Amino acid sequence: MTPLPELMAGEELQNPIEVRQHHYSLTPRKGVGGVPYEEKHYSVFRGSQRVQAALKLGYTHIEAVVINE
Repeated sequence: MTPLPELMAGEELQNPIEVRQHHYSLTPRKGVGGVPYEEKHYSVFRGSQRVQAALKLGYTHIEAVVINE
C-alpha cells in the first residue's frame, strides 16, 4: 500500500487510525515451512495509508483508536 500523496506533500495527519485489538493464544504456533508464527496484538482497520506515510516521514508515534465491535 502506498501512502497518500497529499500526506507525503506535507498535509497533516488529522484523524487517528482505527485499529482492532486481537485475542491471541499463548500456545506456540507454526507458520509456513514450520517457521514460528507470532500473532498480532493489533491490526489496522482504517488508515493504513496514513501509517505508511507516517513511517516514511519518520514518525515514531501516531494516534490510534481501538474499535473492537
